[in-house]
Amino acid sequence: MTTAMDAAGAAIRTYLEALRGRAPGPADWSAAPARYKRYFGATRLPLPSGPVGELLRDLLGLVRVDWVHPVDEQGQPVEGAPRITLGRPAPSGGGLYPIEGYLAAGGPGLPSGLFHYDPVHHTLETLHPGDHRQALTGLLAAPPPEPPDLVLVLSAVFWRTGFKYGDFAYRLQCQEIGALAAQALALAEKLSLGASVHLLFDDAAADRLLGLDTAAESVLAVLTLTGTPHEPVRQADTAHSSRWAPADDLAFRPAHSPPLAPRPVDAPPINDRLPCLAALHAATRTTVSACDGRPADPEPSATPGGEPQFSLPNVTPIRLADGIPHRASPIVGYRPEPISPHALAQILAAASATYPGDLSSISPTITLYVLALRVQGLPVGAYHYDAERRALLRIAAEPAARITGGPLAPNTRVGLRSAAAVLVPVGDPLGGVRWFGDRWYRLQQAEMGLAVHRATLAAAALGLTSRIHSDGTTPATEAALGLTSSRRQALSFLLLGRPPTGPSLIRRLPAPAVDGVGPGDGTTPTTSVGAIHPPYEGRKENHVRQNPARP
Repeated sequence: MTTAMDAAGAAIRTYLEALRGRAPGPADWSAAPARYKRYFGATRLPLPSGPVGELLRDLLGLVRVDWVHPVDEQGQPVEGAPRITLGRPAPSGGGLYPIEGYLAAGGPGLPSGLFHYDPVHHTLETLHPGDHRQALTGLLAAPPPEPPDLVLVLSAVFWRTGFKYGDFAYRLQCQEIGALAAQALALAEKLSLGASVHLLFDDAAADRLLGLDTAAESVLAVLTLTGTPHEPVRQADTAHSSRWAPADDLAFRPAHSPPLAPRPVDAPPINDRLPCLAALHAATRTTVSACDGRPADPEPSATPGGEPQFSLPNVTPIRLADGIPHRASPIVGYRPEPISPHALAQILAAASATYPGDLSSISPTITLYVLALRVQGLPVGAYHYDAERRALLRIAAEPAARITGGPLAPNTRVGLRSAAAVLVPVGDPLGGVRWFGDRWYRLQQAEMGLAVHRATLAAAALGLTSRIHSDGTTPATEAALGLTSSRRQALSFLLLGRPPTGPSLIRRLPAPAVDGVGPGDGTTPTTSVGAIHPPYEGRKENHVRQNPARP
C-alpha cells in the first residue's frame, strides 16, 4: 500500500534511481546554449559604484581571467596551446554558469523597476517599470517583517548545464543556488547589508512575474536585502541613448503591467530532452507554508554517540568575503603538507553556522563528516563533526584506502593523494518529504551547496584551496563513513589542502568602467572586459558569446 509519504517522495526516488544508472559520456558542444542571457533592445542601466554594483559583480559577474594550460587526467602537462577563459566569482559545475539574476528595486538611488542583470556588461536590463518588491515578497512563505530595499531573484536555465550533464544538471543547479546564497550572505556582511535567503515561495507566480518559460528556466531562490545606501543613478543606454529619469519621477506601475523589454533568445525547454529533471522540478513546485520549527524527520541513531575523540580549538568567526578574491579550484592537486587543527576548526565552524532564511527554524538538513588525511595532531581517519561540542568523533581509520576502491576520476585520485582533508556533507534524501514533499530535494541540495561554499570561502581566506569532486559521492565513500546501513547518503566531496606551487594563472579583472573613456565623461558606457572578451559559439568552456551590438 502506497502511503502519502511514499507518494510525496516518488519523484525524488525516480530521479535518484535514474542517476544511479547514469553513465557520463562526451558532451555535444554543438548543443551548448549561450553562457549568459540578454534582453536585446531593453533599456539598460549601467550599475554605479557602491554596494549594489559590488554585490552583483562579486556574485554573478565576470571578475577574472584564467590561463588554462592543457593537462591530462593525471594533471600532467601535455602538448597544446594554453587558452584564456573568463571566470565568475563562485564555482559552477563544469564552469557553465546556469544561474541568472533578477533585481527588484524601488529605494533611493536605483529607479523603481524589475531588472535582469547582464554579467558581461555589468548593467541592469529593464523588464518592467515600477516597484515590484511587494509583489515578490508577497510570494514568500516567510516574508521579511519590513519591506526590503532590494529583492534578488535567482533562476536556473536548465539546458545550460543539462546539455553536458543530462538529468544530473538539476543536482548541480540546486547546489549552485546554495553556493550563490552563501556568497551573497558573505558579501552582504562585508557591505554592511542585511540579507535573508528564501527557498519557500510560490514558484508558478514567481516565474510568471519574470516572464519565464518554466520548461526552460525557473526561479530557485529569492534573497531579500536591506540597508542599501544611496547610489546616484547613472546614464542609461537604450537604442536612442536616452537617459534615466530620476527615481522620484518614475510613477508606480503594478506588477502585472506588460514588460517593456523584448523577450530574450530562450534556451530550449527540457521536457523531452531531460525528462527526469523536468519531472522532479515539476514535483518540487509545491506551495509550502512557512516553517514552524518542524524537524527534518531525523533518522534514529543517525548521529554517532560516545565521547568526543578530538576536541577542536575555539575559534572566532572568519570573514568569508575575504576568501572571495582568492578562491580557486586546483586542477593538479595540492602541496602534500598538513594543515593546522585551528584552520580545520574555522572551516568546519563556517560550514555549520546558521544563516538567516526561511529554513532557519528547522533542524539542519545535512550533517558534516571529515576525512582527516594531513591534519596536525589528528590521527588519519574518518570523523563525524559535532558542531555543538566543536569536536570530531572518529568513525574509522585509513578511509582513503576504502574510498579509492570505488569508481573515481583520475584527477580525484590525484587530489586524494595530496589533500589535507575532505569535507563530506551527508543527508537523508527523503528525510524531509513529510513536511516539504518533493521540494525537499531542492532544499537539501541548496543547503548542502551553501555549507560547502562557506567551507570553500573559509579555506581561501586562510590561504588554503579546495575543489569539489562530485564523483567522490560513491558507496565506497559511504562505507568509509559507516553509512552502509543508513538512509543517509554522501551529498558532496570537497577536497581541502595547500595550494600547489608555481605561479598563479588567475588574474582578477578590474571593475567595469561605466563612464566611457574617463571618469565623469557621461558618454556611452563601456566595460573593461570588452577589450579581451573572446567570441563564443557554444563549443569552448567558459567563453561567453559576444553580442555584436554590445555598447
